[in-house]
Amino acid sequence: MDNISASSSVPSHPVSTDEVFVDAVAASAARHLALAPAASMQELAQAVGISRATLFRRFPSRAALIAELCQAAAQAYVRAVDEAAPHEGPPTQALARVVEGLGRLAPVVGLLGLQPLGEHVETSLMGRTAQTEEELRRLVRRGQESGSFRVEVDPEWFLAMLTWLMVGAADSVRLGRLTANAAHRHLAATLAAAVLRPDEMQNFSVRTPLRSSTQ
Repeated sequence: MDNISASSSVPSHPVSTDEVFVDAVAASAARHLALAPAASMQELAQAVGISRATLFRRFPSRAALIAELCQAAAQAYVRAVDEAAPHEGPPTQALARVVEGLGRLAPVVGLLGLQPLGEHVETSLMGRTAQTEEELRRLVRRGQESGSFRVEVDPEWFLAMLTWLMVGAADSVRLGRLTANAAHRHLAATLAAAVLRPDEMQNFSVRTPLRSSTQ
């Protein structure tokens, strides 16, 4: 299915860890955390294929590693929404582009949302994503004003749903309960059903990756 505007700049290929994280060590650590969110530094070093001492030279602590990965995830989130251009075109198609881009990203970064963060790191992440989240709020309000979106859905609730559905999608893939394609499809369907008026559902469609985005 593909009713998305031809002008959409959302890539059709699945996101890989190498696209999100700055180097091979960070990407490998992120891949392992997507499979084992509670992994220790020793376990991460083994998964990456380096010594524990080498990993600690790259990241002085597990907290520092998580902080860097979360900063990269936040940057990827911002980039995905920017590429989806939520301010352009009919709101339903703009929503489809946003959901497509973030659905591709979810299996790679979703579970980082459950990692503990220091207060200063969390504040930094919120600052980095603040403008992007405001763009998504504007999309919801624009859709409501046009009559395409349900007026009872608070934009803040939309953001909360989006965040936790990305986490849930990643965890479903991690546990082998859903493929990346199926998780993406269910994420999109859930958000569409929650936000769109029934007569707009026919105008909402997203593409899903052809292979697992955690590979």
